[in-house]
This record gives sequence, C-alpha cells and structure tokens, in this order.
Amino acid sequence: MPVFGGIMGTNIRSVLSKATAAQEFTASFIEGYLAPAFGARSKSEIDLLVFASLVKAKAIDPASPIYDLARNLNVTPARARALVLNWQLRSPDLQGDLRPLIVAALQKTRFSKDGTLLTFGIENPLLKEDVAARLKRKGIFPDTSFARELVRLPVEAFVEFLDDVLEDDTKKAVRVTLVKDKQLPDKSFKALAIGILSKLGEKVAGEAGKEIAGSIAGKAVKPAADKAIEFITGLLLGDAKSATKSISKGDYIDV
Repeated sequence: MPVFGGIMGTNIRSVLSKATAAQEFTASFIEGYLAPAFGARSKSEIDLLVFASLVKAKAIDPASPIYDLARNLNVTPARARALVLNWQLRSPDLQGDLRPLIVAALQKTRFSKDGTLLTFGIENPLLKEDVAARLKRKGIFPDTSFARELVRLPVEAFVEFLDDVLEDDTKKAVRVTLVKDKQLPDKSFKALAIGILSKLGEKVAGEAGKEIAGSIAGKAVKPAADKAIEFITGLLLGDAKSATKSISKGDYIDV
C-alpha cells in the first residue's frame, strides 16, 4: 500500500486491506485527483483529498478524538485538527445552520466555574470555530490560551451565547417557570440566567472551601455544580421543566 502524504496508519491499512473499502477509497481518490486536471492539486490539497477518501471508505472516523486521529494518521494533533477542520468546511452535510450540532455537543460536555469564568469544552474543530465566531460577532473574545478545545468566558458572555442558540419558545418557557413557580423577579431570560449561574458559581466556590476545611467532607462541590449543569443542559435540550426543577429562590442573585 503506497503512503500518500505520509499520513497512512496501521489501523487504516487494516481497514483498506478489505476489498470493498479499498475500492471505495481508490474510486474517491482517483475521481478527486483527476479534477480539475491530473497533477493540478497542491500537496496540501492532495493530503486533504486522501483524508476525505479515507472518510468515505470508512477507514477513519472524523468524529473521533483528535488525539486518536493523530495517532492513526501518524501526524501531530495540530495537523489532524487542521485536516478535520478543512474537511468539515467542505462537507456538504455541514453547510447549513450548525446550531443543532452545537447544542448536541454542549449537551455532552462538562461545565466548570473558575472564578468569574465559565469553562466548557468542544473538541469538534468546526463547531469550536462557529462558537468563537458567534461570540466575536457580539464583541466577545473567549480565552483559548490554555487549550484550543476549551472555551473560557464570563457568565454574562456565556448567557449571550445561550440567548443566540436557544429557541425563543424555550427562553420564554424557562422565564415563565422561574418567575411563576420559583418566585424569581420578573426579568428577562438573560437577566435571570446570569443571576442563576452567577449565584451557583459563588456556591461552587464556597462549597469547595468548606470541603477543603473538612466541614462537608465527602460531598465535594456536587450540589451547586450539579444544579448549574442541570440548568444549562435543560436549556440546551429545550426542556424548561428539566432546566428549572432544581433551581430555588436561593440560587439566584440580582446582578
């Protein structure tokens, strides 16, 4: 088996040893290489063509963790991420509104409160860039200095992002439930969400301090952290009941 662009891996060879996969890869590669003309593609374009052909032959899964792809392709994680992103940008299936995919990705992540910043992870390169672009259009520049997969931003900025991706019916239902059933002030969805996440963030920090002091040993920071995760996950699922079920009047601060 020849090595195209130096990116073949052992597992890939194993998959392509099967006739059906090999034929799928070969047909896809030849079709792409001959368009627009033989030899007209640059080295980077050929590597991307090979990557796309491997995906089509099901020799690699572009949704795999970047590290796994890097090991399988025998390249650096940065190179693997670039290949995935360029493939995603050209994929016909990813040309529409990415909000449903962003919501689905955020439903699987864990959120943490670090001081005044809320941190969550998105490894999918295209979705990560889309989230960053949505924030930048609102004048918000998230901190990605620690890791490219992590987004760190103030609670107010995260709520702006939620306000952008959530359906209006979901925001209305959450607001009505919080005001009517939880007896929170009659304010906008954004004001209520900021007040809840800010208060829960304070509780997480406070519970962590108590746990370190040994006064709540064994409970760690789960109560407030779990409430925050349930609230955010419920919002992303469009489930107002789930989002608000654990929220009480004491979980809100007027900011």
